[in-house]
Amino acid sequence: MVFVPAVGAKTVDSKTEEVGPFSGIEMPEELKKNVVQVDPYTFVFKGEINDKEALYAAWDDYEEKVLSKNQVSVTQSNNVDGNAVTTTTSTSGTDTARRNLLGSYIKGDTYFHGTMETGLTIPVTFTGDGYTKGRWYGTGNPNKIKLGSDVKITGVSVSISYPSGAGFSLSGDTVTYSGEWNNVAGAQHYYDNLKATSWVSITDQDQNDAETFRFGTSDYTLYTHVDL
Repeated sequence: MVFVPAVGAKTVDSKTEEVGPFSGIEMPEELKKNVVQVDPYTFVFKGEINDKEALYAAWDDYEEKVLSKNQVSVTQSNNVDGNAVTTTTSTSGTDTARRNLLGSYIKGDTYFHGTMETGLTIPVTFTGDGYTKGRWYGTGNPNKIKLGSDVKITGVSVSISYPSGAGFSLSGDTVTYSGEWNNVAGAQHYYDNLKATSWVSITDQDQNDAETFRFGTSDYTLYTHVDL
């Protein structure tokens, strides 16, 4: 985990091994031929894929099982400890962009989920998870797919922490991810345990993504966004 306090402090990388959100739930056999795990948080679709629609659908079924198991299923709850009341709320959002291209289409997806905990005797704490995806549905593969993601946590004196293996970098109140892969049909980057804390307030959370597909020398970019 990388911890980034609000004001002038060093970044600390822990020594614990990171396994990512998909650890402990085995990938179905039908996916193993064409899905490659690049790191604990990133997967790409490679090789000759006869039916991309079916492969993506099978992955999405697997993904739903993983994410539903990992998430805190709290819509809103109040816990009373003496005179202190702690409130927990959970929200999520999705966005999709699509462009017809070369007789088929490209598609980008964003998912952003967060849980906010507030109380009189604890800091405001936001815990987020999500993903960005870029997929090509036609024959063959793009020459390159690039994913970019910015997650911005707005508030007063906010400290941010995130898993060191998730590929994020921090600038101000925004964590940024960027990755690119050659000759893949699709790519998707996940993250979890993105934490922001403040003793004053956290007022907004945004995820802005870009999914770029290169065919030959031409790039085509989709933009997706979720504001919690």
